[in-house]
Amino acid sequence: MQDFTGISAKLKRAEENIFYLDESISLFFQEGAYPVLPNDNREEFLKAIHYHRNRVVPPRFSVLAGEIVHHLRSCFDHVTWNFSVGATPEHKRIDFPVFKDRPLKSDDRRSYERKIELIQNVDALSLIEKLQPYNAANPLADPLWIINNFDIIDKHKELVMSVPSGSVFFPTDMKPIIESYQRVHPEFDAVEVAHKFQSYGTLMPYISFRDFGGREFQPVIPGLVDLFNYTVEAIRAFESL
Repeated sequence: MQDFTGISAKLKRAEENIFYLDESISLFFQEGAYPVLPNDNREEFLKAIHYHRNRVVPPRFSVLAGEIVHHLRSCFDHVTWNFSVGATPEHKRIDFPVFKDRPLKSDDRRSYERKIELIQNVDALSLIEKLQPYNAANPLADPLWIINNFDIIDKHKELVMSVPSGSVFFPTDMKPIIESYQRVHPEFDAVEVAHKFQSYGTLMPYISFRDFGGREFQPVIPGLVDLFNYTVEAIRAFESL
């Protein structure tokens, strides 16, 4: 039976930090001008756009986002250690492999195998391979690759965030309706779809990651929640082995 106590603690801390960051971002906008964009007055709307585009994101937001991502990445490394038989602190190469490209070259294959060399559970090995980003249709957009890439970036510099002009935020129950509409009308881009349903949501400024798996301007909190949920599901799969 594997001990996932430490992993659970990291997930709890990551979740707490997401809630705290969400509250901090909300307060950041509430304390400034135009917390809601006035889309019924073009002149005021343009003023609000100009105001938010020139706002500077507090550095502590990037620091906190980096901490959240690091907790998520550490969960995967802890999984590898938990399944490694006879692992000691001297085994420094043991961590969860994350490969965007299938490790076909001998050096890449050796690197992959060294990370998991002490794991004897064949189901754990199979699941580790299944989760590799190179198995995804778009490896750059794979959640595990984003977590790994963000963690590397945060070790060397802050995650890049910005305040885009704004977006329509819809209630959760509107999501399947909007996604269905997008499938029926692929000729409409995201802005046109948002305008179509704007009466059901609120046009608000938001803070985004400048690059999120190849996507520009991904809202920070929804993005982190997606990465958190992905990690929770992955850990549950390992716990069931």
